[in-house]
Amino acid sequence: MKRIYILLAAGFEEVEALTPADVLRRAGYEVFLVSTTGAPNVKGAHDIVVKTDVFMDDVEVDSATLLLLPGGIPGATNLLANEKVKKLVAQFHSRDKWLAAICAAPMILGEMHLLNGKKATCYPGFEKHLYGATWLIHPRSQMEKLLPEKALAPPWPSRWK
Repeated sequence: MKRIYILLAAGFEEVEALTPADVLRRAGYEVFLVSTTGAPNVKGAHDIVVKTDVFMDDVEVDSATLLLLPGGIPGATNLLANEKVKKLVAQFHSRDKWLAAICAAPMILGEMHLLNGKKATCYPGFEKHLYGATWLIHPRSQMEKLLPEKALAPPWPSRWK
């Protein structure tokens, strides 16, 4: 079974984390909501508290298919400020695993210089963080196994085959 991890930081955008989790579970993927806070419950940007499935140290990179970074403010900035998150993103990237980032979260990939020479999109206003990338106004972009997304609608499982 394909294993997907969705990272939740305080202030994550609920629809960008929970809708993909719901759709992917219905599609038969093994999906884990991951707490990046060290607590089992994480509060989203709109005060919805979500019980996570695992903690950062429980993520098994080798058996994973994809790591999804939802946006939201301050969720995406909290992900970027977390050294464990950046280490995990780097592990996924170095092992040629899929990375998906929605809305403001592509700034994490940009700040880590994973988008150098690539075309990428993000929520308007965050393009200044896409270091080395050509910013696209389009709602989605894909290169190699990086999926920076402008908004929620584009990142569906049919693209990850």
